[in-house]
Amino acid sequence: MTQVNQHQMPIRHVIDNAEKAIQVAKDAEMAVRHAQLQSDPHKLSSALAQLESAHQALAKAQSQMAAQDHEHHGQELVQVQDQLNQTQQSLDVVASNTEQPKQVR
Repeated sequence: MTQVNQHQMPIRHVIDNAEKAIQVAKDAEMAVRHAQLQSDPHKLSSALAQLESAHQALAKAQSQMAAQDHEHHGQELVQVQDQLNQTQQSLDVVASNTEQPKQVR
């Protein structure tokens, strides 16, 4: 039983990190949307920095997930990986919505 618990601990840590990254991403999305609604360039700048940090956290979590043994922990890892992918797509949409159009001369 000790071996099983020791083996599962890294998996739990990876899943916890992934869930934290997802929450950071959701918080960043909300910050961007809030700043856009207020039309506050300072808040938007801060929110975009938060969004970039969220991208990095998601990338790190995805890398950690990819390094795991999916054979023994398949279903749970697949579900978390799907959540990471969906969150990454959502962040990409938010990021693309914040890009300023080039000025037409």
